[in-house]
Amino acid sequence: MCIISFYKKNDQVLLTHNRDESISRTASLQVEERIWEGNTYYAPVDQEKQGTWIFYNENYIACILNGGKIKPTNLKSNYRKSRGLILLDLMKFNDVYDFIENEVLTDIAPFTIFVYQIKNKKTHLLFWDEKELEVNDLTDKEFAFRCSMTLYSSEKMYELEKKFPKFNEVSPSDIFAIHQSIQMNDGDVAKGKATTSITQIFVNNSEINMKYCPFF
Repeated sequence: MCIISFYKKNDQVLLTHNRDESISRTASLQVEERIWEGNTYYAPVDQEKQGTWIFYNENYIACILNGGKIKPTNLKSNYRKSRGLILLDLMKFNDVYDFIENEVLTDIAPFTIFVYQIKNKKTHLLFWDEKELEVNDLTDKEFAFRCSMTLYSSEKMYELEKKFPKFNEVSPSDIFAIHQSIQMNDGDVAKGKATTSITQIFVNNSEINMKYCPFF
């Protein structure tokens, strides 16, 4: 769960996500409609843990990356709950700050969550390092880019970010093509690990569309 780009212009929002994962880890072949804690949402589903790495519902557009703000060390082999389920827990709360104050993150592996609130148009980036949750308000930003720090160095992240235009007159297909151009191939970092899918969510005043392209 490794690379995201985000564009916002007026009431149009575009979030694109490369999922870098073990190619043996199975996921749904299409976007599914599911219910979590009484809330309907739409997402590709990780078949192993039944969570997801990106979703949308009536309140949120959100995705998750492995690792926090810096590369994690001393990771455990097992944690209390999958990060893909922690992402879905956003839907239990009406506001991202309710999630920040009330979600129990004890014994949860490091993560980065990007979340856009549809109704109030607030944007946040959350970094969890197993000790504290850092909150970055990106509401005033029209562009954001982030890589998972478990697989990409800071230098590599900045190198990849330069491939993305910093203006908002961009099309979903153009940004999707850039994400395809930087996708990880099996063996680039480790044998059996690659970009297993690219997912894109486009929002305007009248609709929300999710494009999901699995490769394995």
